[in-house]
Amino acid sequence: MKTFRFKNLNQKGQSAIEFIMVVVVVFFFLLFYLSFSITLVASEYVEYATFMAARTYRSGNSDINNQQQAAKRVFDQYMAPVSSIIHSPKLNFTPAVPGIRLEGVTSGYEVDLFYLPPLFIRNGTAPVSRLPLTSESLLGRDPNVVDCQNFFINFADRNNLNVGDSVFINFMEDNGC
Repeated sequence: MKTFRFKNLNQKGQSAIEFIMVVVVVFFFLLFYLSFSITLVASEYVEYATFMAARTYRSGNSDINNQQQAAKRVFDQYMAPVSSIIHSPKLNFTPAVPGIRLEGVTSGYEVDLFYLPPLFIRNGTAPVSRLPLTSESLLGRDPNVVDCQNFFINFADRNNLNVGDSVFINFMEDNGC
């Protein structure tokens, strides 16, 4: 039986090709983990921005429209520094469930998991690696300032405290209910 052996094979460049193949795989995983960690950090940041918007929305104000405007303003202020990472953030208000006094906000946003070069993106379309995500923060609902003032006026009238519609009720600045 005869075995064939190749003599004088030219193996120049084999180690360079192996090195390139390994480096490509290592860089792929490195960039994947970097991109994934940026996505996680950005998602945590949006979670915090959503919580702060819900907290602002929950705080006492004269009416619900002012509370919603204040919450949107706070959310937009938090989202401005990360506008290059977070795409199309939207803030929605979650109404209270009957019997449960939880209200809050829900934010929807998109984030790129992989950063694709412009060659792979069609004109006007979002990259295929864009993930739609949501964040929700529900908090207990406090009565607004007007509700609180009405409560104290009714309480004073029921208990004959002779406060009525006095000027002192209008000086209530905090939500004392």
